[in-house]
Amino acid sequence: MKEIEIRAGERRRVIRRFSSSIPRTFSFDVELLSGSGEVSGTVEVAGSRWLFSKEPLLLKLGPTMVVEKGFWDTLYSVFVTPDQDVRVVLR
Repeated sequence: MKEIEIRAGERRRVIRRFSSSIPRTFSFDVELLSGSGEVSGTVEVAGSRWLFSKEPLLLKLGPTMVVEKGFWDTLYSVFVTPDQDVRVVLR
């Protein structure tokens, strides 16, 4: 398990896979560092732009996120940009 703290408005890579063509599912939890309410912000899933180029996928940040890495995603990254200070817990 890995924990990453991210400040409000900061874009931070939380997952990176290089040169792996094996499909995989990644999941992570997001919790506020202080206060109450719901987490909000964006998740950017950037698959391979090398062999078969595709645009990044933008998702709404929530308390539990599940993202898929496809067969052709040999250069794969997931970025989180929260609206509040958060902790990301990778499982």
